[in-house]
Amino acid sequence: MRTILPEFVASVERINNNFYFSFLALNFLNQRPFGRDVVLQVNMTNQTMTAASLNSFDHDGVQEYGNSIRRHFLNDLVIAYERYSMLMFASHSNTQVRTDPARLNDRNLGAHNFEQLPNIYSADDREFLVQLRRLRNSIVHYNGVYSASNELNYTFGTNIYNSVGNEGQHISIEFDNIVWIYNKLRDVVQSGNASYFRRYPVA
Repeated sequence: MRTILPEFVASVERINNNFYFSFLALNFLNQRPFGRDVVLQVNMTNQTMTAASLNSFDHDGVQEYGNSIRRHFLNDLVIAYERYSMLMFASHSNTQVRTDPARLNDRNLGAHNFEQLPNIYSADDREFLVQLRRLRNSIVHYNGVYSASNELNYTFGTNIYNSVGNEGQHISIEFDNIVWIYNKLRDVVQSGNASYFRRYPVA
């Protein structure tokens, strides 16, 4: 089980790196106008982008790419966290022998099960994790709006959210606040992992 946390940390570090790599693409686009075609270093049939197509990207298209960066960073962080929690809970339930939940026919392996083990997370940390999933759901699953079935009431960095009475209103998150989430998530998971092994020492 002790391999699960280092895998989570490595995973979120890669996600964080990918976030910054995305801005290289924006920097590249900002070099317009291009005078020649660009051949992409990827194995696919249509790997050439013409100078005309690159120069035709409008401001709205670039803005949407920024929104995509935010969505992917946030979603990937939550996916990595859920993978960590499901691995921990499946392994905990199997006498602390590392167990991949994909091999189990059990619908009760959600991330919330690990969060609910006693003396792992503080109440504040559990609230952060619950609200983080709800923020991801609002932005990814509900197309960036508050949803009546996904109550969100939390402050992430400097972004304040309150869905009650605001259902259907559009929300977003600033880049700096996603970085805040990345740092807080790492801290919360590492603290919870240490608490787990204090509470349930591995023989």
